[in-house]
Amino acid sequence: MAELVGRDTELARLRALLDDAAAGHAVTALVGGDAGVGKSRLVAEVMSVAERDGFTVLCGQCAEIGDSVPYLPFADAFRTAPPQLQQAVKARPVLARLLPDGGEPAQGADPSSMARQQMFGAVLGALAEFAAASPVLLVLEDLHWADATTRNLVTFLARMLRRERVAIVGTYRTDDLHRRHPLGEVVAELGRLPSVSLIELGPLPDAALAEHLSSLPNGPSRLSTALLGSLVERAEGNAYYAEELLAASSGGSGVLPTGLAALLLARVARVSDPAQQVLRAAAVAGRRANDQLVRAASGLDDAGYEDAVRELVAHQLLVPDGSDGYRFRHALLREAVYGDLLPGERTRLH
Repeated sequence: MAELVGRDTELARLRALLDDAAAGHAVTALVGGDAGVGKSRLVAEVMSVAERDGFTVLCGQCAEIGDSVPYLPFADAFRTAPPQLQQAVKARPVLARLLPDGGEPAQGADPSSMARQQMFGAVLGALAEFAAASPVLLVLEDLHWADATTRNLVTFLARMLRRERVAIVGTYRTDDLHRRHPLGEVVAELGRLPSVSLIELGPLPDAALAEHLSSLPNGPSRLSTALLGSLVERAEGNAYYAEELLAASSGGSGVLPTGLAALLLARVARVSDPAQQVLRAAAVAGRRANDQLVRAASGLDDAGYEDAVRELVAHQLLVPDGSDGYRFRHALLREAVYGDLLPGERTRLH
């Protein structure tokens, strides 16, 4: 694993929260940041610190499968827990259903408020029991994909855990939190609690990103100054983007890697056809697009154009820039959209 760079402040905040939890003050931290900016790497470092400090570390992942599997990250965390903790989970019939061999799956359970209350109480009780033996760090990754039951349970735990030696750390993608995303309300609500810390990871500084690339174990033994500068400039502080660009740099073409382009275009595919039409016109205009120019090139009427731009801003694909234009949230997003244009389409828009 590459050395963690450029995140000293955020790591110090999370280590302080671990100290609070170990002292008997339950805490919750929600770590937000764009995809690829380094949330998982930071949390991995925190997990290593917690293990060295004698914490029981549990980690569960959310998945992009909607509400079809309730409590998924908690089921994942309990499934991968140490054997002695799994026995404690199995001793609670409600929680036992979350394990692979626990009988009825959670989605087959009664969806009534009483069943939900039993599940919430069982999770709270299990964490309290674990924390009586040693402090507990519960990591919940990718909460932007969390189902409603998970969001509700996280809210419940953040409010109910008080003197237990428990620290909860959740991560989520800020670039996926459009204005109507259900997690946005949860983050805003929990952010008002004194026991909850909101930590947002911004782009890595250029020097830190350059250090990160130079220290990668699978990277070239020596990066030229010109190549390193180019990678840092294009990645704009995003560690994952920089790593993908570095991996593709051996060909020397400077073309956006196929996998990275597909990842960026997947976000574009979530918006409406008129919004994609505006985004394609904006990509031809450049990183920064003049509002009147894009409006004319898009071919939409005024009302359709306004709705499309509002949708793009809500999904954080474009951000307002000054009083007369917009810019792409990330330069590589513009590269991906521009590279996806058909030749005739590109010519017409130009």
